[in-house]
Amino acid sequence: MTKWFVTVGALAVGVVTSSFASASGMTPTRYIDHGGARLAVYETRGHEGPGILLLHGNTSSASSYEAFMETPFARRHRVVAVDLAGYGKSTNAPAYNVATFVDDITYVAQATGVADGYIVGWSLGGDLALQAAPLLPHARGYFLFGTAPLGYTPGLPAAFLTPDQSYAGAAVNYGFIAALTPDQIDDYVTAFFRPHYRRIPRFFFDDGQRTDPATRAAVGVAGAGFDPTFRDEVAIARGLTVPLELVLGTEDAFVNPDYLDALAPSLPTLEHGDITYVHGAGHAIHWEDTARFTALLARFVGDGHCD
Repeated sequence: MTKWFVTVGALAVGVVTSSFASASGMTPTRYIDHGGARLAVYETRGHEGPGILLLHGNTSSASSYEAFMETPFARRHRVVAVDLAGYGKSTNAPAYNVATFVDDITYVAQATGVADGYIVGWSLGGDLALQAAPLLPHARGYFLFGTAPLGYTPGLPAAFLTPDQSYAGAAVNYGFIAALTPDQIDDYVTAFFRPHYRRIPRFFFDDGQRTDPATRAAVGVAGAGFDPTFRDEVAIARGLTVPLELVLGTEDAFVNPDYLDALAPSLPTLEHGDITYVHGAGHAIHWEDTARFTALLARFVGDGHCD
């Protein structure tokens, strides 16, 4: 099958490329109390719909989308991002499992008026988007990047790269380990980006250190098959009736592209019928190359506006 490669530029979407990184990441526009935690929510002032909900990855926060939130596209649309409980500027939850995160996502989507829009998920956020899909019946589509949907996949390659296969080495497994040292957390965050990327904002590391270790423990439990609230994401993806896009950087340190390529033919609503690969990008496509990320998302939601 022919892979769908992308090398789009910034002209069509008017990406802002200067001064988008603050020392501490984004400032919440409001907080929503739910499930024993206070969730930090970030909203653009745009009104074009349908809305877009942004979900962050493991040991990160909504601030990873800061560059995107400052683009003309995001400023024009109704865009909402959230720090899930235990991450970023949200407070910790009393306990975590997949259901805890899904409940946060569906509650925020409904409270902010984007439950009938597009769901965008990075890495773990993409997995959680699929986990939440049965509870978001009016969502228009799922745009997932740096994500390997997990479920019953006999005969397919492994979903993730091993330490021997990835330039990040042992750090590829750190997202499943609660008790990481500060240096290990920094190594894990560094692996979000392509090799030798030198412009990682300080707040990515700060958000990594701030993350509640119990969230990684919950991810590890789910990944090992011991969380009864985990839904088969592959079955969910195969059952979608709305568009699905799976995007992966060619320099991603975590996701095995062979797995996604093998999975693609079984996903009936997958855009182009194949995985979208972004040349030269690592795991954090939305920060490393905001222009290409924004152009892909604009195409997915059908925004033909030229800034």
